[in-house]
Amino acid sequence: MAAPTPSFTSADLLRFGIGLVGAFVSLKFLKEGTKTEKALMVLGGAVLSYVGTGPAVAYLKVANADGLVGFMVGLFGMAIIAKGYEVISAVDAKSLAQSILDRISKK
Repeated sequence: MAAPTPSFTSADLLRFGIGLVGAFVSLKFLKEGTKTEKALMVLGGAVLSYVGTGPAVAYLKVANADGLVGFMVGLFGMAIIAKGYEVISAVDAKSLAQSILDRISKK
Protein backbone atom coordinates (compact mmCIF):
# COMPACT_ATOMS: atom_id res chain seq x y z
CA MET A 1 0.00 0.00 0.00
CA ALA A 2 1.37 3.40 -0.96
CA ALA A 3 2.04 5.96 1.74
CA PRO A 4 -0.31 8.94 1.70
CA THR A 5 1.20 12.06 0.24
CA PRO A 6 1.02 15.14 2.45
CA SER A 7 -1.09 17.96 1.11
CA PHE A 8 -0.99 21.57 2.22
CA THR A 9 -4.24 23.46 2.46
CA SER A 10 -4.59 27.19 2.10
CA ALA A 11 -4.93 27.41 5.90
CA ASP A 12 -1.55 25.67 6.27
CA LEU A 13 0.07 28.06 3.82
CA LEU A 14 -1.53 31.03 5.57
CA ARG A 15 -0.25 29.84 8.96
CA PHE A 16 3.27 29.42 7.54
CA GLY A 17 3.09 32.81 5.78
CA ILE A 18 1.95 34.66 8.90
CA GLY A 19 4.73 33.02 10.90
CA LEU A 20 7.18 34.03 8.19
CA VAL A 21 6.06 37.65 8.51
CA GLY A 22 6.47 37.45 12.30
CA ALA A 23 9.97 36.06 11.88
CA PHE A 24 10.87 38.84 9.44
CA VAL A 25 9.65 41.46 11.92
CA SER A 26 11.84 39.85 14.58
CA LEU A 27 14.78 39.98 12.17
CA LYS A 28 14.81 43.78 12.52
CA PHE A 29 16.00 43.40 16.10
CA LEU A 30 18.73 40.86 15.31
CA LYS A 31 22.11 42.55 15.24
CA GLU A 32 24.51 39.71 14.49
CA GLY A 33 24.77 36.96 11.91
CA THR A 34 25.49 36.52 8.25
CA LYS A 35 22.74 36.67 5.64
CA THR A 36 22.65 32.87 5.47
CA GLU A 37 22.35 32.55 9.25
CA LYS A 38 19.57 35.15 9.34
CA ALA A 39 17.73 33.41 6.50
CA LEU A 40 17.91 30.08 8.35
CA MET A 41 16.69 31.72 11.55
CA VAL A 42 13.73 33.25 9.71
CA LEU A 43 12.92 29.89 8.17
CA GLY A 44 13.21 28.25 11.59
CA GLY A 45 10.86 30.83 13.13
CA ALA A 46 8.34 30.28 10.34
CA VAL A 47 8.51 26.49 10.71
CA LEU A 48 8.12 26.81 14.48
CA SER A 49 5.08 28.98 13.85
CA TYR A 50 3.62 26.46 11.42
CA VAL A 51 4.08 23.59 13.84
CA GLY A 52 3.38 25.46 17.08
CA THR A 53 0.36 27.60 16.25
CA GLY A 54 -2.21 24.83 16.64
CA PRO A 55 -0.98 23.67 20.06
CA ALA A 56 -0.54 27.29 21.22
CA VAL A 57 -4.13 28.15 20.22
CA ALA A 58 -5.41 25.05 21.99
CA TYR A 59 -3.39 25.82 25.13
CA LEU A 60 -4.48 29.47 25.23
CA LYS A 61 -8.09 28.50 24.42
CA VAL A 62 -8.59 31.39 22.03
CA ALA A 63 -11.04 31.00 19.19
CA ASN A 64 -10.38 32.47 15.74
CA ALA A 65 -6.95 33.80 16.70
CA ASP A 66 -4.78 31.52 14.56
CA GLY A 67 -3.33 34.47 12.65
CA LEU A 68 -2.35 36.48 15.71
CA VAL A 69 -0.98 33.46 17.55
CA GLY A 70 0.91 32.34 14.44
CA PHE A 71 2.44 35.80 14.08
CA MET A 72 3.50 35.86 17.73
CA VAL A 73 4.93 32.33 17.60
CA GLY A 74 6.91 33.29 14.47
CA LEU A 75 8.08 36.52 16.11
CA PHE A 76 9.21 34.94 19.36
CA GLY A 77 10.25 31.68 17.70
CA MET A 78 12.74 33.60 15.59
CA ALA A 79 14.03 35.35 18.71
CA ILE A 80 14.39 32.04 20.56
CA ILE A 81 16.25 30.47 17.63
CA ALA A 82 18.56 33.51 17.42
CA LYS A 83 19.33 33.35 21.15
CA GLY A 84 19.92 29.60 20.96
CA TYR A 85 22.34 30.13 18.10
CA GLU A 86 24.11 32.82 20.12
CA VAL A 87 24.47 30.48 23.11
CA ILE A 88 25.76 27.62 20.97
CA SER A 89 28.31 29.96 19.36
CA ALA A 90 29.53 31.13 22.78
CA VAL A 91 30.02 27.65 24.25
CA ASP A 92 33.55 26.29 24.28
CA ALA A 93 32.66 22.74 23.27
CA LYS A 94 36.12 21.29 23.87
CA SER A 95 36.38 22.43 27.49
CA LEU A 96 32.74 21.52 28.14
CA ALA A 97 33.28 17.99 26.83
CA GLN A 98 36.48 17.67 28.87
CA SER A 99 34.75 18.76 32.08
CA ILE A 100 31.93 16.26 31.46
CA LEU A 101 34.44 13.47 30.85
CA ASP A 102 36.37 14.44 34.00
CA ARG A 103 33.18 14.38 36.03
CA ILE A 104 32.15 10.99 34.65
CA SER A 105 35.58 9.48 35.26
CA LYS A 106 35.52 10.57 38.94
CA LYS A 107 32.39 8.47 39.62
